Amino acid sequence: MDKNLTAFLAVARHQSLTAACGELALTQPSVTKRIANLEHQVGAALFERDRRGMKLTAAGKVFLKRAERIQHEYRQCIEEVSTISTAGLPVLKVGAGPVFHLNCVAQLFARLNARFPALKLEVRTDTGHDLGKALQTGEIDVYLGIIPPEQLMDGVHIRFVTSVEHGIVVRADDPHARKEHIDPAQLSGYRWVSFVVDPKTEKRIQEYCAPEDALESIINIRTTSFATGLQLVKEGGFVMSAPLQLANRVESEGLTIRPTLHGMPRRDAGIYVRESSLGFNAIRAVLDYFETEDLTF
Repeated sequence: MDKNLTAFLAVARHQSLTAACGELALTQPSVTKRIANLEHQVGAALFERDRRGMKLTAAGKVFLKRAERIQHEYRQCIEEVSTISTAGLPVLKVGAGPVFHLNCVAQLFARLNARFPALKLEVRTDTGHDLGKALQTGEIDVYLGIIPPEQLMDGVHIRFVTSVEHGIVVRADDPHARKEHIDPAQLSGYRWVSFVVDPKTEKRIQEYCAPEDALESIINIRTTSFATGLQLVKEGGFVMSAPLQLANRVESEGLTIRPTLHGMPRRDAGIYVRESSLGFNAIRAVLDYFETEDLTF
């Protein structure tokens, strides 16, 4: 891809010339020159400097939308051509939401490693960012979980394999643990833990537990670690929203998870890959795994 465009995208992504130089392994004068060349080509300033770094101008914001699409198309082109001449990927980068990385990623990776001994595997479990963009830019090759529709661009293949509903995790000796369903409206004296960014579930909990005109979130602690969330519930005084599909993990820690009285929003979860990468054997193996294995979520 054009080196000036690559430099522009790096600076726009980091909003820092220094960070962009680090990513590109170039000197600052080289990156500055590439940005200047691009600005000369388009006839407009794309960045303005302020004390916090490099900020996109109005023209830069318009240019960024097209530049990201060019990068996306370029990556798709490379992948489509590569499927003709290579057996697969040297590294498979997988992003996974909690239901997947806690229930089946280890088994999936074992199968992939047995079939492709030379294939390097990476997994990312932090879901607090724009997953659609991470898939589009090649930061990840596969995502297992839920990507909001507003984050997705054209050219993404989706196969849904389960439906996720959240319940409430409490201590086993909590009075609510003896109930078949938990009414969140009766948990007003508890503190809440959230281990993923889940706006829809948080909104439903907020509706149950907070006054209608409340502005602040009821979540007291946010963590990206499911294990940390469970430990906080164990300490007492905390409750946590978690997918019901993680009941086995919850119960192994001596805790209890129950569905809510009126139910939480159910959302389809599955496998997201770039259509341009479907020809790679490693990608096909991931899709085949979820099609042939008798998985219980």
